[in-house]
Amino acid sequence: MENPVKTKPVFKKRLKRILLSVLLTPVVLSVLGAVAYFVYASLALGGESTPHQQYLSQNMEAVDAEKPENFKLFDKDFYQNRIFLLGESHGFAAPQSLDLALLKHLHAKAGVRYYLAETDYAQAHFLNEYLRTGNDSLLRYVFGAWVRENAQWGNRQFYEKIVKIRAWNQSLPADSRIRFLGVDKLQDWETARRFLREWLDANKVHGLYAAAESLLDTTTLRNPLASLTQPKKDTLLHLLQNIRHHQQRFPRDSVMYLNLKALTGIQPELKAAKMYGLWGFAHTLPGSVNGGYRPFASLLRSPGSPFRQQVVALGTYAIDSENMLPGRTLPEGFTKGKPYVNIPWANSDGPLIFVNGIKDLTAVTRPNTITLFKLNGKASPYFASDRLTRTKVLIPGQSLEADQPDWHATDMFSHVFLIRNSPALQPL
Repeated sequence: MENPVKTKPVFKKRLKRILLSVLLTPVVLSVLGAVAYFVYASLALGGESTPHQQYLSQNMEAVDAEKPENFKLFDKDFYQNRIFLLGESHGFAAPQSLDLALLKHLHAKAGVRYYLAETDYAQAHFLNEYLRTGNDSLLRYVFGAWVRENAQWGNRQFYEKIVKIRAWNQSLPADSRIRFLGVDKLQDWETARRFLREWLDANKVHGLYAAAESLLDTTTLRNPLASLTQPKKDTLLHLLQNIRHHQQRFPRDSVMYLNLKALTGIQPELKAAKMYGLWGFAHTLPGSVNGGYRPFASLLRSPGSPFRQQVVALGTYAIDSENMLPGRTLPEGFTKGKPYVNIPWANSDGPLIFVNGIKDLTAVTRPNTITLFKLNGKASPYFASDRLTRTKVLIPGQSLEADQPDWHATDMFSHVFLIRNSPALQPL
């Protein structure tokens, strides 16, 4: 029989070990997690490169979005493009003012008058009607849908930018005023329905709305469509095709490309028109990513595209800035019932997003600035460098990895902007 006097100390020792293990496990796991995060962030960001920094310091320009004398780094070849895309991570305020400055510059230097918008066809129609008439109820109507959907587009800076575009338009000749060209996948059913009803009524096409909305085949639509001219008929069928794309769940970027291609066929004035727009960063990437997905810019540059040799993209990165996120994308306990939340985590240097090579841009710039860099200048190391081509995101499925193994920075962007200390967008 075991001696009870000896058993008691042994039991106490075992109990202490168990309690100590329970207490230390969270600490150990936290330390291991912190080490793993530090290693991941260091590898994702990469180190600094003296040759890259030397080149950047000689090919950079401070941009003041409120002044006209900007963008001296753009050369003659840059303006020969037909489609200009500015890529951003939605939620920062500074790209909105940069967007308007670029639009005005490209209007003056390249003849751009079409704002290629990340909106659908119906939304662009009502935005254009606002630009034409000044009826701000139309502007509020479009933004109301974004606010109800808790989308980042429903922000004050974007709203005020369109008001500024209308004021600017009033100073321009009628044939050079800015118009929106909406090519995105159908975003809002109610806006599409309103456009369809008003369009059919304005063109005196009766008895067609129910058929069109239910997407009956074209034989059902043949008689009502017979009274329309071909351009008007094409416009109606274009909207119906977008409804079909929505129902059939076409990839969003593919719909964007098909829409732009269709509109340039429907509207003769678009055949050679130059266009510019602010887009989500991923849409502006020129090659396939993440195992075969084709972004908008990639499709525009693909073999057989009528825009293949006429597309240029500019990327924006942000550090030390705040980002406005929709509350629906975050845990309810974090948002505390707020529709939008401002966070400092979405910068290009972490703690959530990591752009390889961003440290070089940071090293040669100052706080509270917007800086333009020319990546494709003479003797640029970016011609043979993969820096700035990889974006790692801690949220699963959000990282951007090029499928091409030899992708270089200049294959992505001719120029990039670094934004420092931008406030977040403000919700309407």
